[in-house]
Parts: sequence; structure tokens; C-alpha cells
Amino acid sequence: MTVSSLGVGSGLDLQTLLENMVSVQRDTKVDAYEDRISDYESQVSAYGAIKSALETFQDSVETLNDEELFTGRTATTTQPDSGDIVSVTADEDASNGAYNISVSQLAQGSRSVSADGLFSSSDDVVSSTGGDLTFTAGDETFTVTVEAGTTLAELREQINDADENFGVSANLVDDGNGNVFLTLSSDVTGDGNDLVVTNTDESLDSVSSVATGTGSAGLSIASGEGAQDAIINVDGITINSDTNSFEDAVSGLTIKALAVSEEDSDGELETATSVIDYDTDSVQETLESFVSSYNSLMSTFDSYTDTDAILNGSSLVRGLESQLNADLMTTFLDAGDLTSIFDIGIEMDDDGTLSLDSTAFSEAMEDSYDDVVTLFTGDDGLANIMDEYLDSYTGSSGLMKDLSDAAQEAADDTEEDLENFEYRMDQYEEQLTEKFSNLDVLLASLNNSGTALLESLSSLSS
Repeated sequence: MTVSSLGVGSGLDLQTLLENMVSVQRDTKVDAYEDRISDYESQVSAYGAIKSALETFQDSVETLNDEELFTGRTATTTQPDSGDIVSVTADEDASNGAYNISVSQLAQGSRSVSADGLFSSSDDVVSSTGGDLTFTAGDETFTVTVEAGTTLAELREQINDADENFGVSANLVDDGNGNVFLTLSSDVTGDGNDLVVTNTDESLDSVSSVATGTGSAGLSIASGEGAQDAIINVDGITINSDTNSFEDAVSGLTIKALAVSEEDSDGELETATSVIDYDTDSVQETLESFVSSYNSLMSTFDSYTDTDAILNGSSLVRGLESQLNADLMTTFLDAGDLTSIFDIGIEMDDDGTLSLDSTAFSEAMEDSYDDVVTLFTGDDGLANIMDEYLDSYTGSSGLMKDLSDAAQEAADDTEEDLENFEYRMDQYEEQLTEKFSNLDVLLASLNNSGTALLESLSSLSS
């Protein structure tokens, strides 16, 4: 005899009994496994967050340890009332000070124009036989080959589209009186860099600045249209450049001429004044980043070590926080009047939060610039002290990575243990099911036998 489900044959609730027996063996242990997995995963998350905060803080520390941060210079330029005449940038080689700059001439390229009466239409043919036109300005040159029958308009397009064109722009100008002029503008600036156009056939003399034949060349450069240098005056010294940019004419400065100075009421050229000083803004921004990332790191420590937090009581985090605080308190004996970072405007509140007093910082930068550099940079500077300590905790081989990996491995191992336990519980449930099924069949058989016996006895009694 068989039964379709537990309890059908015996009339007993064997299914509930089986489930209760399995639950007693399973539920408490499964909860324990899952709690352990959750704790390990929370540790992985905590170590990852702390590692990230440590790396962000270390980035700001490394920036402070870069001496180039403290060698930067800024140029603050005051322009004349008439408008901007120069722009000035400074690098680390610039000397602090003020420079008065005027602009007497801007650099320009040359402009050639064809002679009056040579062309009446853009369709005029420039050469009946053809030849080569070569364009030269300074060290630049390119050549175009002009076919016989080429028109003025076609030549313009050919010049502008030439692959090797170094900056010659060809245009056609119609004066409305029956004359069309070819103009060539070169962007090669500087004295002696006028555009020169030569040819290989005298039929092209009308569009050249140098004639091959016995006649005159068609192109010429008018007065004031030739290539020229830019000329500026810095503190009474006249300086020329073949472009509008003057690099290292004054050591460490790049000066760009923007416009010619106008004359003042005394007939003198107006000047711009550029003041070169230490780039204290970049240093302040870096210090503010250092302060902010330190505070963020301390906040991360607190969030994972508070009461009931996953790393509450962690000696590792306590040790980290204690050592970083000790580093901040480092006393320096070789930084002049500055003995610690708290002498430059960094302050620590009662809760350990840092802040930067910008006024005190500016005073320290003005009075003790070199000593500020000593506080942070070099082998004995605070940045290097902190950087070396943080190295053992950050990066792909740091302690935080090891701890995170260990917690993840423990979570994975516990997950495997849980899977093995669930497998054993499935086996246990199958065994119970088989036993209860056999019991159900037996009880059903006994019930049937009892019923048959009662029926037989009833028949005998009748």
C-alpha cells in the first residue's frame, strides 16, 4: 500500500511534524551563518571605505610634498585705462617684482597687392603658357603649378587650397571702377619676412613680386604693409620679437603684446604694470584640500568605530588615528620662527577637526615663505613623514587591502559552509520524509486491518 502525501494514510499531521523537526535543526544555525557572512561583508565595505579615504588624504599629502607647488609664481597685471595691451604669465624662474610694460608696435605679416589696371575681371587669364609660382616668407615656402589658361579666380582658389601653403591667403578685390586686384596676405611675421612671389615663366610676372622677364612685376608691398616685429618696452628697455609673444625676454616671463599703447597726456606711451609674486593661492588651495581630506578621513574612522559599528573597538583604526594626530603635532627645529604647522594658520578644534585661518596663512606666507616650504617638503617635512606612514596602509599591497581580502575570504568560506550545511539539511529532510512515509503506510495498513477485524466481528455477532 502507498500514500500520496504524509498523513493521508494515518490521518496524522506528519508534514507539520517533519517541518518542525527540520526547522529545529536548521533555522538557528542558518541565521548564525548569515549573520557571520553579513558581518564579514560589512568589514569588507568598511575597510574599502577607509582605504579610499586614506588614499584621498595621501594624494593631498603627496601634493604638499612637491616643491614645485611652492616655486610657482603668479603675474597680476594692471592694464592702462585705454584697455588691455599685454598679457603676462610667469614660471618658477621668474623673480618677484613689478614690471612696467608698453607696446609700441605689434608684429604683422606682409600684404601684397597687384598693380592698378592689370585685371578687369576675375575671369581674366593670368598666363597663356603656364609655369610655377613659388611663395616664400622667411624660412617658409611652397610652390603651385599654374596651367595655361588659368583664370585669376582659379589661381586664387589654387593658392588657398595648396597642401603646403604655410599661411598665405589670396583674395580678389573689385573696386567697382573696372579694376580687380589680387591681394596676398602672409601670416609670417617679423622684420625681413616679407612675402616674395617668384615664377618660372615671364607670363606669370603680373601675379609675382619678382619679374622673370624685362617688364615689371605685378605685385608689390605698400608702405606700412610689410612684415614687422613686435616691439615692447620693459622698464625702459626696448625688446623686439618676430611674433607678438616674448618668451624669456625677461627671465621666467612670457609676455604677449595685445595692442599698441596709446599716448598719455604727456605724449608718453601708456604702460601696464605686472607684479610677480609667489603663487600663494595654489598653496592655500592645496592646504585646504589637505585639511578637508583629513577631516573626511577622521569622519570615516568615526562612522565605522562608533558604538554598534562594525569596527567598534578596532585597535587598527585607533592606532591609525593616534599616529596621524601625532604626526600633525610634529615640532620642527629648522623652519625659522615656525615650529609646527599650527604656526601657519592650521587650527584643530576640540573634536579633532582641522581648519585653516586664511589671514594667519597669508601672514606666514608673506613673512616666512621659505620656512613654510621647509615645514612640508623634503625628507624631514611633514608631508614626507605622513606619506611614508600611509604607504603601509594604502595601495594594492597595503594593509587595508590585506584586511579587506581576508574579510572577503572569510565571507566566502562561511558562504561555502552554509551551502554545505543546507545540503546536509536537505539530506536529513529526505531521510525523515522517507521514514515518515513508511510510518504513514504502516499506520494506514493497521487502520485497514483494524477496520476489517471490526467488520468480521460484527458479522459473527450478527
